Amino acid sequence: MQPTKGFSSLFLLLSLILATGIRPAMATPAPPPMEPVIRVFALSDDSRQQLGLNWSHVVTISLDMEPEWYTYAHVPGGMGKPTTLSGATADTLPLVPLYPAGKPKPDTFDPSVTVNAYESGTLLFAGLPAASAEPFPVIMQLELLLCHPSRCVPYRRNLAHGDPGTEPALRAEEQPWWPTFMALAESAQATTAALLPTPGSGDTETLVQWRFTPVYLQPGLEVSSLLSAVLMGLLAGLILNIMPCVLPVVSLKLSALLNSSSIDSAEERIRAFREHNAYFALGVLTFFMVLATVLGATGQAWGALFQNQWLVLAAAGLILALALSLFGLYHLPVVDLKFGIKSKSPRVQAFFTGNLATLLATPCSGPFLGGVLGWSLVQGPLIIFTVFASIGLGMASPYLLLVANPRLSRFLPRSGPWIGYVEKAIAFFLLGTAVYLVGIALGGAVLRLLAPLWAIALGGWLWVRTRSARQQTRWIVRASCLALLVAMVVWTTPQRVGESPWEPFDPVALNERIGQERIFVSFTADWCPTCKVLEATVLTPGNLARWKRDHDIVFIMVDLTERNVEGEALLRAMGSMSIPASALFGPGEAGASPLVLRDLYTRSQLENILRSWEK
Repeated sequence: MQPTKGFSSLFLLLSLILATGIRPAMATPAPPPMEPVIRVFALSDDSRQQLGLNWSHVVTISLDMEPEWYTYAHVPGGMGKPTTLSGATADTLPLVPLYPAGKPKPDTFDPSVTVNAYESGTLLFAGLPAASAEPFPVIMQLELLLCHPSRCVPYRRNLAHGDPGTEPALRAEEQPWWPTFMALAESAQATTAALLPTPGSGDTETLVQWRFTPVYLQPGLEVSSLLSAVLMGLLAGLILNIMPCVLPVVSLKLSALLNSSSIDSAEERIRAFREHNAYFALGVLTFFMVLATVLGATGQAWGALFQNQWLVLAAAGLILALALSLFGLYHLPVVDLKFGIKSKSPRVQAFFTGNLATLLATPCSGPFLGGVLGWSLVQGPLIIFTVFASIGLGMASPYLLLVANPRLSRFLPRSGPWIGYVEKAIAFFLLGTAVYLVGIALGGAVLRLLAPLWAIALGGWLWVRTRSARQQTRWIVRASCLALLVAMVVWTTPQRVGESPWEPFDPVALNERIGQERIFVSFTADWCPTCKVLEATVLTPGNLARWKRDHDIVFIMVDLTERNVEGEALLRAMGSMSIPASALFGPGEAGASPLVLRDLYTRSQLENILRSWEK
């Protein structure tokens, strides 16, 4: 069943639009509208004693922007992305940043919301620890959102300042900004001691050393030994097969192989079916072994590979190519999911299809995987490989079972006219996945354009395919298509952040507040579909506002869409290496034993916990 010529052109046009959306990220970028200026100043012994800061130097970063540009403050106010500065000395002691408050102003894009803005010339400060034996070169990373009345541009820059050599350093006390710096330093004096680890004190990549002992909502599901990790890994890998990211792709390919008319005999179809499953399982296991190597070497969390913009764009391009091939525009040489297509290299195709299915499953971690990864990724390389092999074996087990007993394939659906509709449904699913990934990589502005276009393409195809159906069916389908278009527009429309009950994540402030009040911390990322399901069903604005009112609780969101060293350190301290994950900190001594909720949980579960804390 092939799409009409008109709709082939429509899909080709949509692919060109997607390519256009990707091109700006791949082209040589225009010079940014800001150039930070770095200077280093010496602190005298009297000043250090007066301020109570054990610093040898002060680093200033001047945010010199072009006219009309601004950025959001570290505490942005009603909306916007916080400006953050992190860094370390040559011997890896962390710098301690100090941020000015920012200038209150109506937000350009929503004047009803007041934000705190940094204008051109604003100075950020960072202190070099006096304990540093090798303070230079200083390596820093500056991350912020540059905004203009017409647009906003994400900005991330690695900064460095080399050894000043024999030149006498300027005295900080003689600079015009000294009174401002003194006020900021005095407000941070109470926390600075906790932020300055001594050499050899452990993890020096983060500003806060988290000291609490987590407890878990379901301790019976926690992993404490290699045997339990392997058993949980087998189960979690098996569950990954039924995730919506994986199941449609796998089931279509298996049905296509089993029912392919291009294979003459039933015996030959069974042989090809068994061979495909064997190489598919090998592809799954290989991907997990590579993933174990990468995560074990980098110490990153599960799914953190999707923090890399180029990897996300590459995955989006691959999925887009698969989707367009299902629309009949071309045949792919290695991985092609179309029904009835006989590959010239069936083993290679099956192997890379297994790789693809595992890649799609990575952001959709199944139940029980949080405890498995939280335990295994802090162990040695051999244990990491063993546990990841068990997860891969769990995911590959249904296909290995089909290799051993092909007669089980009778439970797969037989071919028929319906297969063409399933093929196109999966094509639209993959196209939507590509749109979603492009939106993650390039930002919400691109998603606001592509998501409605995807809904229009799907609606147009259904509109044409149902022209000969009964009138009632036609109107149901067309009303559903219009509702889908409206849903895409509403979903991608920027929400007023000022109405959100979530507070931004500030590791220093959070460390101070633990034990002082009830705090709910939740981890999320744009590349985590399970997180978005949780936010849409349990952690809704209405529920959060009600719980905040009834239980006097603070809600803090930690966003891991991009690399967040402080957030990942907090996640590890909670005993987790995957998201979604949440933690409840109680007041007083309860703050030292936060209750950790892994993966998915229900509204009633959370409400029962909050009510029990009131007793």
